Amino acid sequence: MDPQFPMVGRLTNDPTQQATANGLKVTRFRMAANGRRYDRASGDWVSTDPVYMSVVCWRQLGDNVMQTLARGDAVIVVGRLTYREWDDPNGGGRQHRYELHATAVGPDLSRYVASLSRPLRELPEEPVPAQADVGVVSEATAAA
Repeated sequence: MDPQFPMVGRLTNDPTQQATANGLKVTRFRMAANGRRYDRASGDWVSTDPVYMSVVCWRQLGDNVMQTLARGDAVIVVGRLTYREWDDPNGGGRQHRYELHATAVGPDLSRYVASLSRPLRELPEEPVPAQADVGVVSEATAAA
């Protein structure tokens, strides 16, 4: 089992969704989190430096994020922390980023009241049998 990394923060942008070359849906958003600490010198609470994280959601989780969350929403995300490197196609050199591949995303209930509903699942595109064909049994078939 992969270690799970929790993060609490706010979305910095609206989630976006794309389809991969093989048709899987992937949803991405960025979030920011910062803490608060008491500064004895000033005698006041101050915010710590923010931490920004890219979040990746696959399949149904991504669909649910798209329907539920928007920029500025407070969320709790749990997932697998990964490090990614790539060459910038625009000549910007080697790029890198940490990403949180989410296994769970939800609103921060210390800030919201949520109403839950189950998402509609996409049904396979199989033809539905005609009503006349379903449940019609001849006497010969029933006797057999």
